[in-house]
Amino acid sequence: MRKVTRSMSVAALALCLGAASLAAQGPVQGDFQWYLGAQAGVLVFRTPAQTRGGMFMAGGHTLITARRTGLLLSVEEGIGSNEQSAYFDGTGTTQTVTFNDIRKYSAVLMAFPIRSAAQPYLGVGAGILHAVNPQPTGTSFATPAALAQAQQDARDLGSTGFLTLVGGVQFKVGRLVAFGQYQLTSAQGDRTLDSGASGRLFVGSTHTFSGGLRVSLGSAKETPRAGY
Repeated sequence: MRKVTRSMSVAALALCLGAASLAAQGPVQGDFQWYLGAQAGVLVFRTPAQTRGGMFMAGGHTLITARRTGLLLSVEEGIGSNEQSAYFDGTGTTQTVTFNDIRKYSAVLMAFPIRSAAQPYLGVGAGILHAVNPQPTGTSFATPAALAQAQQDARDLGSTGFLTLVGGVQFKVGRLVAFGQYQLTSAQGDRTLDSGASGRLFVGSTHTFSGGLRVSLGSAKETPRAGY
């Protein structure tokens, strides 16, 4: 995971530097605009069975701006392979889990405090993070019902809500906007299920470094027309 972290960090930095080269080409304009875009970078996380590391992440988003504020809605997926985690099952035994991907949904209220060619922005919001299709692997299950319960426990303990902070900078050329940003999510405490299983598949905060492009789809504000 450390090699993946280094390579993905370099990729995210390259995207941000590429965005910076557009800064001198024009100021960010456009109150009440609707944008659609895509981003990629690295998602850094930790589990009870793995030290902090990273995986490649890609996703899409929509942004609605109104003067110096906005609403950002995004979905992103970290693409891994044979990632390891663990939780305590109903008997107090450690149950190991494997998964590949991590999916994240975010809703963020944005602020654009400065109008300039390189426009910084900040945001606060909330979202959901979960492991995609986690599979218990540490025990030979006596019955199909026991296996089904372990799979349900892994899904429940692999999904968590979070609060989030976002910061970044964007640059606009015509209808196209390039950006680089960082997102921090809050850490979650352990959870205990009705089955007796407890813990979390993710430990501590997650960090996302990304860069991408978005395009204006036009005005997000209706304007009256003469004759109607």
